[in-house]
Amino acid sequence: MQIERFDPVTDGRRLRACYEMTVAGHPEDDPNVPPPVYEDFRVWWALGESGSLVETWLATDDAGEPAGAYVAELPQHENRKNAFVQIIVAPSHRRRGAGRLLLAHLAGRVAEAGRDLLMGYTRTGAPGTAFAAATGGREGLTEVRRRQDLSEELFQRLPALRAAAQPHASGYSLRCWDGRAPSDLADSLCAVYTALGDAPHDEAFEPATFDTDRLRAEEERIVARGVRWYSVAALAADGEVAAVTQVNVHPGQSEWGWQAITAVRRHHRGHRLGLLVKIAMLELLAEREPALRHLVTYNSEPNQHMIAVNEQLGYQVTDEFKAWEHDVAAVLASLASEGAAGRPGQS
Repeated sequence: MQIERFDPVTDGRRLRACYEMTVAGHPEDDPNVPPPVYEDFRVWWALGESGSLVETWLATDDAGEPAGAYVAELPQHENRKNAFVQIIVAPSHRRRGAGRLLLAHLAGRVAEAGRDLLMGYTRTGAPGTAFAAATGGREGLTEVRRRQDLSEELFQRLPALRAAAQPHASGYSLRCWDGRAPSDLADSLCAVYTALGDAPHDEAFEPATFDTDRLRAEEERIVARGVRWYSVAALAADGEVAAVTQVNVHPGQSEWGWQAITAVRRHHRGHRLGLLVKIAMLELLAEREPALRHLVTYNSEPNQHMIAVNEQLGYQVTDEFKAWEHDVAAVLASLASEGAAGRPGQS
């Protein structure tokens, strides 16, 4: 098997092969949501998160057909000892050793970059979960995916939910916008983004801190994805952003909305702001996205406060995702002893 690096910005043919393998495996890997839109996939593989370096590698079999691939994201701010990774294997090449070859190659590459830990997610029940466990992965937090169906009954319940929450939020106001953040809110919005570091996370993961440069860079990445994105913020009396929720909708998949962040700054918690901004978001989406039928969100299992908000709104669990960590040195030692590393024909 040949493993070759490619540039996802300029090499559309190889990138398309990686996308097609992802879509082909989707019924087995992640069947309860639609497969990714190509533009989303392209931006993720080409750009990663803002401020990260990205490596993409494609594996081909002896006949020159795509057999698998991986993407490794190397953060340059926080998590300088970690690599965020995904391995994909074409369905026709699964359970034949391709995944172990890719993992060995990946571990070698990130070791050269000075990274000690591979970090990624797999859906419970999917082949990737068994693979991660079998290759010495260490389980981390569980992320639970929930889906909300936008029904008439839901919108009938929203006024009562708002009426119950509003007495707790005296002095706060709501503000909505599309796309990039208004300049007068950028600084305090960065503080809300940074407040996400309070959410439960694995010990080895370093939460991001934001300034306006990083915020604007992340917005450019969202623009490149081609999505429509909406924000609702709760503002304190002094104009500070106290809470925010954001949702993305891709034009090529307009029945599905994807929750980005919902966060409340610590000193503004206890005022039902998370619930109020989510109610306002639902009403905004009903106006702006009439084709929308489903909203998808993810919560870390220990994050009981946000889970309670989502359950009030009617979200239902669809899947669980397990965080995995692999020690790079241990992967290299283990797979080398099995003969999966250092094979001829890899580059």
